[in-house]
Amino acid sequence: MYRSIGRTWTRRDALRVSAIGSGTLALGVTGFGAGFARRALAQDGQDFDRTACYQTFEGSVPIQFDAQEPPFSLALSNGYIGNVWRTQMINMSNVFVTRPDIQPLVSDWQVASSGEDVAAQIAQTENMISAGAQAIIINAISPTALAPVCQRAVNDGIPVVAFDNIVEADGIVYVNEDQFEMGRLWADWLVTNMGESGKVLMVKGVAGTSVDQDRNAGGMSVFDTFPGIEVVEALGQWDPGVGQTVTANALAAHDDITGVWAQGGTDGVVRAFLEAGRPLVPVAGEGENGFRKQMLEYKDDGFKAISIGQSPALVAVAIRAALDLLMGMEVPSKIAVPLPVVTTDDLEVGVNVFPDAPDNFFTAINIDDCNASFTFEEVAPE
Repeated sequence: MYRSIGRTWTRRDALRVSAIGSGTLALGVTGFGAGFARRALAQDGQDFDRTACYQTFEGSVPIQFDAQEPPFSLALSNGYIGNVWRTQMINMSNVFVTRPDIQPLVSDWQVASSGEDVAAQIAQTENMISAGAQAIIINAISPTALAPVCQRAVNDGIPVVAFDNIVEADGIVYVNEDQFEMGRLWADWLVTNMGESGKVLMVKGVAGTSVDQDRNAGGMSVFDTFPGIEVVEALGQWDPGVGQTVTANALAAHDDITGVWAQGGTDGVVRAFLEAGRPLVPVAGEGENGFRKQMLEYKDDGFKAISIGQSPALVAVAIRAALDLLMGMEVPSKIAVPLPVVTTDDLEVGVNVFPDAPDNFFTAINIDDCNASFTFEEVAPE
């Protein structure tokens, strides 16, 4: 069974849990003796530092489950699969469970994607549990609809780690970047670069997901404070093709757009401006390589842009957290991953922009503080 400790997670907690990496944590905490300790050490990896990796959101509390003996059966329940971010994420998960420090802890690895059908993801998750999954890693299509099945799992002693999109259930560990802050930073940067009045095209993501809701709320927390800013909304589905289409439609209807706030598919948004023969306005968008290549190409023409990438490597942090929970360690309920912010002036070829890579490649592929680093070849969709 799980225990939600009635206190907030502190840096001291992270330091205490991190101590297992140096072999100083008392074995009495787990009750498995030296053999268990050796396997726990194997998960740490030489460069893994829980203190650095397990940063927290406000209100985080320690979560702990009864310790079990590895190796474990893990399952990834993915919802939406309609963009390259999800493909890279799944590729990363498949690579990560084969890493030398992770593979000995994993006996079985299940992956399935349900699309945007909520009922299908609920059934998919139930099937994973029935098939013997000891922990569920989930990118949920809905923060509420998936809550009952995830709550049942937790109540039955099965750790659930949600990433990218939240699940609103007790005892779940959540791994993400701060989506509200991402939306707020985009909007704040946009106001600074386009001025405090004008018409902003707000290209949203997949409706109903917590990521979409939080980013939108962050953006509007800024735009609502400026009476001179008018917001035009479009649903871009985090997809370049859809983003280009809805932006082209918006440009046809509005000849006075002065800035763009885009959750994803940002390179498609920029292409719509180029194909319409419209001057490029300041654009705040995601971490697609195509967008960053556009930032690089049009930098000398005065194009101003900011790119904040939601890293697909969140899945690796989620897997690591699930393994920690299965081995009886305390893990923060809300793990925060730093935002990888790049402006036009920050571009570095081969580091945060890849001119020879496909446009739809997501550039934020490494979370170094969590020992979740990947190469282009490992991550790129086939």
